[in-house]
Amino acid sequence: MSSDAQTATSVPEQLTVTPPRFVEPSESFDTIQTVTGRKWHLRIVYHLLEDGPMGFSALKHSLDGVSSKMLSESLSSLEEEHLVWREIVSDQPVRVEYSLTERGKALEPAIAALLRWDSEFDREEDV
Repeated sequence: MSSDAQTATSVPEQLTVTPPRFVEPSESFDTIQTVTGRKWHLRIVYHLLEDGPMGFSALKHSLDGVSSKMLSESLSSLEEEHLVWREIVSDQPVRVEYSLTERGKALEPAIAALLRWDSEFDREEDV
């Protein structure tokens, strides 16, 4: 990264983060970790944001390296957290489609910010 680009993306020396009123940051981080901390969760949400509702096989194909068992567990967990909605599209043969709830869709700015952060800060130069 050139010095001009590094200057443009440098982090201010002191960053002030003001949480919403009546929010305990430690509790919020625990919730965020529970919802997004598993390896496949944000990837699943990303693909559902990008591609819309998807069946199990399409999701598995989009996620390089995920096993069927892990995908199933991750989708169940995301359902429990009210981020993903599971709908039976047909019963002969059984076809299920996954989509994001409003709560899941609300992660879009956070995911975009994380992806932007990753692209702006070269990992090798930060070492």
